[in-house]
Amino acid sequence: MTGTTQSVTQPGAARGRLVWASFAPALTAGATVGVVVVLIQVSFAALIFSGDLSTHLPAAVGVLLASSVLMLVAVAALSSVPVMVAVPQDTVAAVTALVAVSIAHQLPGPDRDTFLTVVAALAVTSLAAGVVLLLLGGLKLGNMVRFIPYPVVGGFLAGTGWLLVKGAIGVMAGIPVTLRNLSELFDPVTLARWTSGLVFAVVLFAALRRRPHLLVLPAIVVGSIGLSYVGLAAAGTSPEEARGGGWLLTGVPSRHLWRPLTASAISHADWSIVAHHLGSLLPLLFLIVVALLLNATGVELAIGRDVDLNRELRAAGWANIASGVSGGMAGYQALSLSVLGPKTGISSRLVAGSAAGVCAVAILVGPKFVTYIPTPVVGGLILFLGLGFLMEWVVDASTRFPRADYLVVLLILGVIGTFGFLQGVGAGMIAAIVLFVVNYSRTQFIKHELTGAIYRSKVERPADEREVLREHGDRVWILELQGFIFFGTANNLLEQIRGRVLDAGTRPLRSIVLDFRRVTGIDSSAILSFEKILQLAVSRGISLVLTEVAPSIQRQFDHLGLTASRGVRFFADLDHGVEWCEDQLLAQAVEGRPPPDVLLADLETTLPSTVDMDRLRGYLEPMQLEAGEPLVRQGEPAEDLFFIERGRVTVLLELPDGTSKRLRTMMPRTVVGEVALYLGAPRSSTVVAEERCTLYRLSRTSLERMERAEPALAASFHRFVARLTAERLVDATRALEDLLR
Repeated sequence: MTGTTQSVTQPGAARGRLVWASFAPALTAGATVGVVVVLIQVSFAALIFSGDLSTHLPAAVGVLLASSVLMLVAVAALSSVPVMVAVPQDTVAAVTALVAVSIAHQLPGPDRDTFLTVVAALAVTSLAAGVVLLLLGGLKLGNMVRFIPYPVVGGFLAGTGWLLVKGAIGVMAGIPVTLRNLSELFDPVTLARWTSGLVFAVVLFAALRRRPHLLVLPAIVVGSIGLSYVGLAAAGTSPEEARGGGWLLTGVPSRHLWRPLTASAISHADWSIVAHHLGSLLPLLFLIVVALLLNATGVELAIGRDVDLNRELRAAGWANIASGVSGGMAGYQALSLSVLGPKTGISSRLVAGSAAGVCAVAILVGPKFVTYIPTPVVGGLILFLGLGFLMEWVVDASTRFPRADYLVVLLILGVIGTFGFLQGVGAGMIAAIVLFVVNYSRTQFIKHELTGAIYRSKVERPADEREVLREHGDRVWILELQGFIFFGTANNLLEQIRGRVLDAGTRPLRSIVLDFRRVTGIDSSAILSFEKILQLAVSRGISLVLTEVAPSIQRQFDHLGLTASRGVRFFADLDHGVEWCEDQLLAQAVEGRPPPDVLLADLETTLPSTVDMDRLRGYLEPMQLEAGEPLVRQGEPAEDLFFIERGRVTVLLELPDGTSKRLRTMMPRTVVGEVALYLGAPRSSTVVAEERCTLYRLSRTSLERMERAEPALAASFHRFVARLTAERLVDATRALEDLLR
């Protein structure tokens, strides 16, 4: 029997040890997190329920610990990351403390109704935060944190740091920190209380900077509490005397640390005062969303895996609703507490679960332990959190941010410190708008700045017309715009155009081309700047050409009256817009001149005077094309080239989807098809007549016959083709160089 019993019990014991070994790290980490959460929530309760409200401190601790339990459990169950930890946070506590002070002034005295009114404000904020977070998560807007100006967030968090520092000193001094009672802070006894807390905060801050481990915080806190009682014993001071002197937390202990918020309790809250303070509480929703997403992103980087931000929003939403229903405070995912597990190789939801167990045990222990916690330790812990914000967003940010962004941080901090948090939020919004306008106005909204002398349309023109465009092309000014155009960038565009138009040192413009191919949209106020551009152009006799305008932008122009009837030229793309400008320049340049000798005029200029042009014509075959008739087809063998005498043809690239794209348009006195002929390659494009055309064909057979019978004439012809190719290459190189500037 003994042997049988041993054979059964030993494997069971081994399995038990194995199970414990697998769960022990997560439970230990969770217990550590739980202790830290209890200490921090006691500090937050002391911050919010200070002054006349301090008599309700034990009940306030119970409220925050209950919120912690609900949030830890909810987020542990719903988060996309097993180790995610969520609790009421310092940002919420700092702002809520301001509201609590105001409520206490409106309902003076340690009345229970005042306490319930503050709790009601906490609950409303939690419920509102929960609804907003659920809505954002449901709409999959988790990535919107990427669009929030970083300096504005930094300013809010710096202001939160200041509120925490100010509140911490008030908790330790036992009086609110204002300019009016500043001298009271330097009373010897009061000074000793808050300076001892300051020393504690500085030691804690330095220790965590040197060794950022989660165990450092509870170790220093427990050690400081022990030293406090050693000091009291050495001075012969009893706990009651220390509590009366403000060295220990005060409060009227009740039988229970926390009770659920009942309908009867809700009815005792002054809801008119809660409604009055909603304006101060609503900006908290913005900070909660931003801080949550930033913390979740930080966890993502720390654990090296993707975090579903939308799922985190929904998890925090349900957690805040649960907290609000119980009368608790709002909160969200905590970065430092969430990364404890991954840093120690733990990935289990037991971390948050066991932390919730520690908080629940603290609630069950009862309220009496709260009144034995030293005030300098609680205040010092709040002070430590505030100093962390100020160090990161005021000291460290001075070297991390550009000067303008850093000034925005200081502005928001100054407004919050001087006038209040709500005013700081307003100043932050204004600063964000101004910062965006200034920064976006500095962006390069002109992709390329070109002239008609460099950038040419896809129209192949004869030599004399190309020379005219080289000489007068700078009178066509081409601006390729990009991005979203609002009143700032549009005004810059207006000033740039005005400067060019009024510049006496440059040739007068004939046309201004604005290309909208890369423009994503236009602010309605920016349209007025285009109205002024049109007025300026008309007053100077300049044509305003707009190309590739999106339908939505076109409707905005039409609404303001910027239409073709007022002289604005609209074209489907930049190529056709520049073509129209070139035609206007050429029409003005050739006005009054005699028409050139059409047939082979360019070729004749390259031939020696001893060569008879009639002999060249003998190798050419005249032909006619009707509008729409193809001259060559893409993919055919190249056996000839063509001289265009009259009319124009278009070179089209046929695409796999059945559509085609214009590559070139060939004008009279130009050549088409020479490249494929010389390379002996198939036709790379299709050539179609745009109108009735007269052409001359030179076949490969005729060219070879010319080379054998009249080498001098053939050499002149080859020289002509080489010059034509070289000129095209030079024009393309100039345009490319200008684009790369």
